[in-house]
Amino acid sequence: MSSVSRLVSSVCKKIIKPYSPTPISLRCHKLSYLDQMVGGIYMPLALFYPKLSNTWSNKVVSQHLEKSLSKVLTNYYPFAGKLNDNISIDCNDNGVEFFITKIDCPMSEIFNHHYFEKHNLVYPSQVINNQYTYEGSLAVFQLTHFSCGGIAISMCLSHKVGDGYTFGNFMNHWATIARNPLSSEIYPISPKFDGSFYFPPTKDEDSSNVANNNIVPQREECVSKSFSISSSKLTALKARVINDSEVQNPSDTEVVSAFLYQRAMATKKLVNSSSIRPSLLHQAVNLHPPLPKHTMGNICSLFSILTKEEEEMDLARVVSKLRKEKEEVKQKYKNAKIEELLPITLEQHRKANDLLVNNSCCDLYRFSSLITFPSYDVDFGWGKPEKVISPISTSNPPIKNMFVLMSDKNRDGVNLTCSMKKQDMLAFERDEELLQFASPTS
Repeated sequence: MSSVSRLVSSVCKKIIKPYSPTPISLRCHKLSYLDQMVGGIYMPLALFYPKLSNTWSNKVVSQHLEKSLSKVLTNYYPFAGKLNDNISIDCNDNGVEFFITKIDCPMSEIFNHHYFEKHNLVYPSQVINNQYTYEGSLAVFQLTHFSCGGIAISMCLSHKVGDGYTFGNFMNHWATIARNPLSSEIYPISPKFDGSFYFPPTKDEDSSNVANNNIVPQREECVSKSFSISSSKLTALKARVINDSEVQNPSDTEVVSAFLYQRAMATKKLVNSSSIRPSLLHQAVNLHPPLPKHTMGNICSLFSILTKEEEEMDLARVVSKLRKEKEEVKQKYKNAKIEELLPITLEQHRKANDLLVNNSCCDLYRFSSLITFPSYDVDFGWGKPEKVISPISTSNPPIKNMFVLMSDKNRDGVNLTCSMKKQDMLAFERDEELLQFASPTS
């Protein structure tokens, strides 16, 4: 047992089932083609809350979360079911796993720690340690009590059921029910798991081959680090872009993604003591709209930009290319008929894959932005979180050259986590221009 794991003093496991049985008509949830493409990774998120008032005893907190979780699972019933190969989910109301733990240290020691190993203590160890072979529920939760009186609530949701948009809605829907257990307040979005209507699945006999698509990232031995970009530094980066490009309203995601991509390429060049390597940036695109906001599942596409020459590394040029590609993708979907959605999406993946294949020794950088998610508004009844952490993934090792962006507590700066090979990270985290704008937080 490691010194870190010794901090965990007790673990209790419960099974939480939907409050109301799933109707027979919804018992078989067909995976969409995009669901079939996604690997069986679990998306993790942890919310840290400071010491609660005395009315919130450990037992009361647990019961409060369990009851509200049961109710929200009635709406998000696929998470309480069982995956049937890569074809469908049997929505049998088997329930989800809910762990309760105690950790013998203050909460701040976890989220301020230099190493991500301690962060993992607030996640269910079964998911963390058995990423590829885990056969438990499609959603796994953990309530962690700290010696200081603070708590952490972590969630690991299977990507087979939905994407970040689904995760965000689930999390906020759950909090709304918990915050108002006796009122008739209705969450503004009533989820529908109808992704297969828009992205029809492949034939049963072909379903096992779909997940071999490039959407499933390869793992390599990497290290993960986190940084923060303050409001003033973000404003300075935006000003640099506005002054040097035609993009006069750059988004936080565009500016931060472009800046990190630029610095990663520059430091990679130093590591190799050579000219710039061809590099590719992958960015996910949420398809709400044009799809209805109540549609849950994997409802996203992607676009890519290729950088081959030194002058293309200019920050303003990278932002301009990102904006141009994003607008072109949005335009493709804007007036598309339902039967055109899947072909358009597959074409986007094919284009990205062709860029990778046709440029030898190309470095691929993946970006996922959760900046618009109101994660710091998740109030279960005792106030908003002090800290929100979303590591690269629950897998070991993490995905190489992966960047996850989130808004900070004040929602005017950006927190980010990235993973790279060790030698690349050593150069990246010492880059003087990066450190002018980003401060290490781990």
